[in-house]
Amino acid sequence: MEHESRALGAERYRSARPLPWRDEPSSAEQEGDLPPGRQLVRLAIEPTAEVIAEFTNRAINGAAVSVDAADILCAIGANEAAALTARVVMHSAAEGMMLTATALRVADAMIDHMQLMSVRQRSTKALKKHLQKQGRKSQTNRRRRNTRSFFEKMGADRTFTMKQRLRAGVKAIELFCDATGLFVIDTTGFGKRRIRPTESVHRWLEQQHARCELLSPIHLPMIVEPRRWVSPHKGGYITKFPGQRLVKQANRKYHEQLRDVDMPDVYDAVNAVQSTPWRINARVYEVVREIWDGGGLLGGLPERDPQPVPARPVDGDEETLARWKREAMNIYDANNKQVAQRIGMSQRLWIAEKFKDEPEIYYPHALDFRGRVYPIPVGGPNPQGDDLSKSLLEFARGEAIGDQGAHWLAVHLANQFGHDKLPFDERVDWVFANEALILDSARDPLDGERFWATADNPFLALAACFEWLGYVENGGDWITHLPIHLDGSNSGLQHFSALLRDPVGGAAVNLVPQERPADIYSDVAKLAQAKADHSEDAASLLWADGKVTRKIAKRPTMTYTYSATRFGMVDQIYQTLREIDRDGAHIDGDNYAASFAMSYILWDSIQETVIAASAAMDWLRQAARVMTKAGKPIWWTTPAGLPVLQDYPNTRRDMIRVYHQSKELRLIVHLDDKGIDGRRQANAIAPNYIHSMDASHLMAVANRCKAEGIDLAVVHDSFGCLANRAFEMRGILRDEFVSQYRPNRLAELRDELLAQLPDELHDKLPPLPPIGDLNIEAIQRSEYLFA
Repeated sequence: MEHESRALGAERYRSARPLPWRDEPSSAEQEGDLPPGRQLVRLAIEPTAEVIAEFTNRAINGAAVSVDAADILCAIGANEAAALTARVVMHSAAEGMMLTATALRVADAMIDHMQLMSVRQRSTKALKKHLQKQGRKSQTNRRRRNTRSFFEKMGADRTFTMKQRLRAGVKAIELFCDATGLFVIDTTGFGKRRIRPTESVHRWLEQQHARCELLSPIHLPMIVEPRRWVSPHKGGYITKFPGQRLVKQANRKYHEQLRDVDMPDVYDAVNAVQSTPWRINARVYEVVREIWDGGGLLGGLPERDPQPVPARPVDGDEETLARWKREAMNIYDANNKQVAQRIGMSQRLWIAEKFKDEPEIYYPHALDFRGRVYPIPVGGPNPQGDDLSKSLLEFARGEAIGDQGAHWLAVHLANQFGHDKLPFDERVDWVFANEALILDSARDPLDGERFWATADNPFLALAACFEWLGYVENGGDWITHLPIHLDGSNSGLQHFSALLRDPVGGAAVNLVPQERPADIYSDVAKLAQAKADHSEDAASLLWADGKVTRKIAKRPTMTYTYSATRFGMVDQIYQTLREIDRDGAHIDGDNYAASFAMSYILWDSIQETVIAASAAMDWLRQAARVMTKAGKPIWWTTPAGLPVLQDYPNTRRDMIRVYHQSKELRLIVHLDDKGIDGRRQANAIAPNYIHSMDASHLMAVANRCKAEGIDLAVVHDSFGCLANRAFEMRGILRDEFVSQYRPNRLAELRDELLAQLPDELHDKLPPLPPIGDLNIEAIQRSEYLFA
């Protein structure tokens, strides 16, 4: 299965293109055996090679063409250049890479090809030995240096400047796009250029049912339990793949030091999460498959046809024209995203189809540099995906639901319909009040009332409706497989409030026992509404009379503790307005002007609500600046024992001019420079530190669940288990949260930073913000800490 995962990626493409270790490209008779993705690459080669050959001939004959581009393109065969360009563009477009990065990839692929061809001419034996060696090992920086030394030793090294590489790459991409019509270079709403597939590519893939070949490399789920992580480089997939490591961290010295760190809780937690067996939820899959194959949009599936762009106003002032440009650009960007969404949709269904008959599937996991746990296979259904991705999965091991489990199933069901801020009993009452519609959704999801499709999370709601039907028909003996999720309420603020023992912030995010769940998003919305109602600013008054809803306030409030900026909130509010406007205009005026005005109001309202968290964020930023002044990156150790390194190097921006379609493109290249980027260090420390705290809480919960025999689904601050184990899970979540914050974690961080600073800078590290009087032990009695 793992060999197939990689075969869906680079290795299969490699065998189909004329690279130096193949005498000739595959013959036409082999076409029927090739997967559709390889066919598409081959179909693109001929027309692309023709235009590349025409370009190089013009360059050789002295025509006025880009000399830098010609230096590389003339040194490689047209067929080879076409094949490499097609393959790299397809991968880069699927990854959403910008034009600059894609152009460098294309050029570097050509340079590698030329160097290998040169080695082959000198010694086929040396080439074969080198390729065998490279095929067995992952590409580390050390091995890349060894590869360069090998080329130099063989007299095959080809060095080109950044300008030459960029111009050659852009020219090859331009020729490929013009010759095939498969991809286009677009400018996004933020002035950045990227390559996207056209509708013709989507249609071709739709017919072939093989998008996976273009979206490779795809890591697939496993059908056996993943290998336990026992070292920073050994675990997860049984067959090692390039770049396989426990922690995603670019700093090579970090991984060398991590080998010597004793962190059993970290290894155990990742192993516990990835040992959970899953299976495809066949009932949900069948419904989704029928909707998609029938061309439907039910449940928020991607639209098949692009949205129409409004006509440019013939008459109007500058403000009207600017508003039209913004709206047109947003629709244009949305249409581009829908192409990728449709491709992703088919990919998820392809993987679900592939694994739907497997009794158990597993997801190997790894960590980001803060310790957050992520599944490695994310291309299809996965436990941390969106509504559809999660709904296509259920636990492979089921247990009798029991009446207590039915209670938590009802809570979960109400949550999917947006009633997650009601007391638990009222959520259960809501389910019984709507039971006829819920059962109709389960019995006749497509031809019935389709109540499930009105939920906030339609397909998770449908899965819960199926489960509720099972309980109604079978009672407490019903064997449930559905994950029931318990979510934190604004996790970032929960952790900041616990760090500082903040009773105000703690009450706002359910650290304090209360009869009804607190809702900080509604609290902020009410405060912002009062400010808008009493404002004298025309744009702010657009929000008067109840226009500041909880949904408007949610994204800015949620991201504030992760160092969101006031300017960033403008886009968050604007995007939320566009979503609301699908049901009719929410604001009687220009959405952008209204979003700009509301960003100031919400910024002030949030700061007035989370005063202690703001103080902690300020302290972290000041501490980061002191570390930067000392020329030191920032190290700290999480409560679970994972060392975290935050090290953002200085970068410099170089601009290189190239020409595309008779227009000058100015490509910005970011290059590492000496020293540490103090601004990024300061801006990133608060979210990175808090993410490391919620990651540690997750690890502690995972280890407890493993010990208690509870199968676990995790999404950072959201924990899923079988409904009959939800009561136990709530106790574990509270126990481990309280246990984590009994010590003064900020004081521990300060001590770690002092140990890294030279003595003369110790007094520059600011004193800690004051600690409040929140009773940490009282969190044990909070019903809605995770709800």
